[in-house]
Amino acid sequence: MKTSDNSSRQLALWILVWFLVLGMVLAGVGYWELGLFKESLDTHQQKVLDPQLLAEIELSWRHITLRVASVLAAGLAVIGFLVWLNLRSAIRKGRTGDTRVAPSPPVRAGKEMAIPPEQSSEEKKAQARIDQRRSLHLLSLLQREGRLVDFLQENLQAYDDAQIGAAVRGIQESCRESLNKYVAPKPVIDRDEGESIMVDAGFDANSIRLTGNVSGRPPFRGTLQHRGWRTTGLNLPTLSGSQDPTIIAPAEVEIE
Repeated sequence: MKTSDNSSRQLALWILVWFLVLGMVLAGVGYWELGLFKESLDTHQQKVLDPQLLAEIELSWRHITLRVASVLAAGLAVIGFLVWLNLRSAIRKGRTGDTRVAPSPPVRAGKEMAIPPEQSSEEKKAQARIDQRRSLHLLSLLQREGRLVDFLQENLQAYDDAQIGAAVRGIQESCRESLNKYVAPKPVIDRDEGESIMVDAGFDANSIRLTGNVSGRPPFRGTLQHRGWRTTGLNLPTLSGSQDPTIIAPAEVEIE
């Protein structure tokens, strides 16, 4: 901004100088024309019998010349001022339009924000194994405490309904205790399924999914098909870094 102001002042000074020179040239031309008119009056003075008339003509010409010079000077001043405004605006727009970003200084370690070092290929593989293990962590817990994977992988065709029902009861109770212990799930809408409910305007689309004949704008009235679930507190055990991420549950061998 300071550089722009200095350029504007220098521009105004140059415009003033050039218009002063132009004004002086015009004044010289006017003075020269006045001299020619005076010589013409002197030439014809002997032919005119009334000297007072000649004096009045000369005085009128002087007044006309002064008025024209004043009008020209004022016009030049106005034109110079307008030219200066336009050029100053162009300079400021040119500087504002310069969107080049100065390179940021390097960040000093330990003071502002240290740039983390790039991970090696081994470190990336180790991080990938941890992420994979984390995605199977809850399933491992449900298998360890409720035998969920055993039940889902079991071929139930060889069992009757009474045997399946007895097995499901124990698995359901164990898995329920594990979920409440580690995830603490709560219903998104704590109402009975099949009940008629109202979905107001501004509802959270991540929490409520609309199905069926959805048209128009909320509020909507519909039937609760599923209450949904959300966690109120995630309390999973700490991962062990030495575990194979592909193992959901290790095999068990009893030594005789």
